[in-house]
Amino acid sequence: MTRLASRMAALSGWRRLLLAFLLGALMSLGFAPFHLFPVFWVGFGGLLLLLHGVHRGRGAFALGWWFGWGHFIAGLYWIASAFLVEPDKFAWMVPFPVLGLPALLALFPAVAVWLAWRLSKPGTFRLFLLAASWTLAEVARGDVLTGFPWNLAGYGFGFADVAMQPAAWIGTVGLSFLAVLVGGAPALILARRGHWRAPVAILLGTVVLIGAGAWRLSDANPDLATADAPTIRIVQANIAQRDKWRPDLIEANFARNLAMSLPSAGERLPDLVIWPETAATFRIDADLMARQRIARVAEQINGLVITGAPRAETGDGTVRFFNSAVAINAQAQIIDSADKRHLVPFGEYLPLRSLLARFGLDKLAQGRGDFSPGAGDSSGLLHLPGLPPARVLICYEVIFAEEVGSGDSRPGWLLSLTNDAWFGTLTGPDQHFAMARFRAVEQGLPLVRAAGTGVSAIVDAYGQVQSRLDLGVEGIVTGTLPGHTEETLYAFVGRWPIILGMCMLLVVSLVTIVMGARREM
Repeated sequence: MTRLASRMAALSGWRRLLLAFLLGALMSLGFAPFHLFPVFWVGFGGLLLLLHGVHRGRGAFALGWWFGWGHFIAGLYWIASAFLVEPDKFAWMVPFPVLGLPALLALFPAVAVWLAWRLSKPGTFRLFLLAASWTLAEVARGDVLTGFPWNLAGYGFGFADVAMQPAAWIGTVGLSFLAVLVGGAPALILARRGHWRAPVAILLGTVVLIGAGAWRLSDANPDLATADAPTIRIVQANIAQRDKWRPDLIEANFARNLAMSLPSAGERLPDLVIWPETAATFRIDADLMARQRIARVAEQINGLVITGAPRAETGDGTVRFFNSAVAINAQAQIIDSADKRHLVPFGEYLPLRSLLARFGLDKLAQGRGDFSPGAGDSSGLLHLPGLPPARVLICYEVIFAEEVGSGDSRPGWLLSLTNDAWFGTLTGPDQHFAMARFRAVEQGLPLVRAAGTGVSAIVDAYGQVQSRLDLGVEGIVTGTLPGHTEETLYAFVGRWPIILGMCMLLVVSLVTIVMGARREM
């Protein structure tokens, strides 16, 4: 072992855990808006070297937990902004999301690191096991308790359009496995002199895969980007969260969206105007006058207006509220709508409401009632005349890769409506947008994203940004709807082949250990 690797492996006690915490925090620089992929070499490489010096299972678990805690604190600190929109009510809760949520999420990397330690010895095979267990832990993090698959390791490849392209074949889940391998490969060279063949093979294999991505990118020729492709106008009114739901500003906010919807003289009339999530902060389905005002915009452009808005359904003596996207025509009719299906706990509904409400945790979102998850068409499509069907993704639904691709019918494009005003101008909105771009690559579908305070953009089926409006800017995004590719391999087969492959790797390692123990008996 080299001197650096020896010193790191020799660390123990609080020094080892502190370094793990710092390495995990450093890893957050690998994601948007920084995109510093080399920190993965330091982060995952350092984790692997520290693991070489661990001799007990609880030490491996603690190492992974401290690494994960630092990683999630640095990557998710922006969540505190949501609690400071109304500081007099919620500021006291800031330590819970900033420190408590990362502490819970850190259990996933803790288990991953423990598994890699338990099932392998220092060397190349341990790196492969760490990559497999880390990725499986990310899959679990995206599913357990409604899931939160934020800043998966695979998003580190968002530093360049070409590096994102393998997601069309292996998805973000496959890229996560690759990110850990690449991140830990240099550490193998440091740990064992002359042990360079496997690390070099990993790095060369990654270069070849990205080279294949470059080949895919060179074939970017959108099918729908023709003279008759639909023209889109995205309205980004940049209304601060503290002003969004104020009763005295509802009319002014609504009027601002209306005024920004019409193009100036000489501009091409759009076929579709899109407002962000809850741009209308009232029940648009129950307000005919508001729909008539929107209809005048639709009439002048001879097209449609889509807005995010609450809506309600009455049945069995109860009223259910939905966070929806509604399409309104020139006759003030809602011609179609799509409801958010994956709700945000504590933001859009309160788990165990009757119990937690006693402690004042009614919810951070406006109002006292809960939203209901949408059901509707299993495909989740929004059908609009003259336009390809759109898969609607509201708020953070776009980070759930498997839900984006669910349904029997393949859409023509992805429509993401979100309100990132909760998180100010910190790193959260940039991370959210970066993850959304991966959905376009995975599905081979263009993405249109309308965000209240940014980032709003039109993204093609290769994840390339065609036009965008940055965070914290009032303005519009205009462009034609890019075309789609043929169904990608990942869209066809999903994540399960990769998951099963990683599970088999863990099973083979376990069987090897059991058989070795029997021979020693």
